[in-house]
Amino acid sequence: MVNAEIPAGLRLPRTAVCPETHHLARERAARLRAAVARLPARCGALLAALLDDPTADYSTLAARLGTPRGSIGPTRSHCLECLRRRLGPDI
Repeated sequence: MVNAEIPAGLRLPRTAVCPETHHLARERAARLRAAVARLPARCGALLAALLDDPTADYSTLAARLGTPRGSIGPTRSHCLECLRRRLGPDI
């Protein structure tokens, strides 16, 4: 996968302290990407949008996703809880 295809929030840092740290970071990022991919499409789209632009406000996200602005917060909470359950306490 080309780095440009990976959302900014899931990219590995450019400088890893050591090979072991780099390996662990890659494993963690892979688990996170896999968990996001298994979420319902609506959650995957919202989380990808949040990862692509962490500073985006709810109005921007709503316009990008074609959903009401008032649904972004509750949907975000629901999706993050689903993601937490899929990842478990390890991540």
